[in-house]
Amino acid sequence: MAAVTGLTASGRWPLWFLAVLQAISVYGVQLSSEACRELGFSSNLLCSSCNLLGQFSLNQLDPFCRECCQEEAQFETRKLYAGAILEVCG
Repeated sequence: MAAVTGLTASGRWPLWFLAVLQAISVYGVQLSSEACRELGFSSNLLCSSCNLLGQFSLNQLDPFCRECCQEEAQFETRKLYAGAILEVCG
């Protein structure tokens, strides 16, 4: 347990953890929602958010972000109607 505490205290454990996850992502393994949560990614993460990582010099997180994100749904075109009738029964 002292070795684990030493790695965490020196800050090397997160780098090691990221290296392992990067190795996993190279083989195309989809990360579980639990693993994504441990990395700090929300279950509602949109893939367009991954594009913003570069603005904060976080490009090393991009592969993990891509494994955890959900594609945005394509919005249907809005339909406009000339009017509507509301009937209240009661």
